[in-house]
Amino acid sequence: MADVENRLTSLEQRCKSNGHRLEQLEKQQEAIHSLAASIQVMASEQKHQTEAINTVREDVSRLDGKVDALEMKPAKRWEGMMDKLLWGVAGAVLTWLLAQAGL
Repeated sequence: MADVENRLTSLEQRCKSNGHRLEQLEKQQEAIHSLAASIQVMASEQKHQTEAINTVREDVSRLDGKVDALEMKPAKRWEGMMDKLLWGVAGAVLTWLLAQAGL
């Protein structure tokens, strides 16, 4: 009978120990679940941030093209003015040459 009592006591202690271990595992499982949910939220936010960054890059690229076009406007004007001046000088020289020739 003493042997049965010892075994029963040992079994009860083991049950208590296992109960504590299960409680710790449940807490750890809750922490892991919370961590997984947080990671999922972070991944979603990262995806949105990546999309926003890509949109900004596209906008900057378009603006860069527009800025380049605006920067080229004065150069085109200058080239146009120089072309007209050159044609005017060429016309004046040709007129002078024709006038000297008597035409």
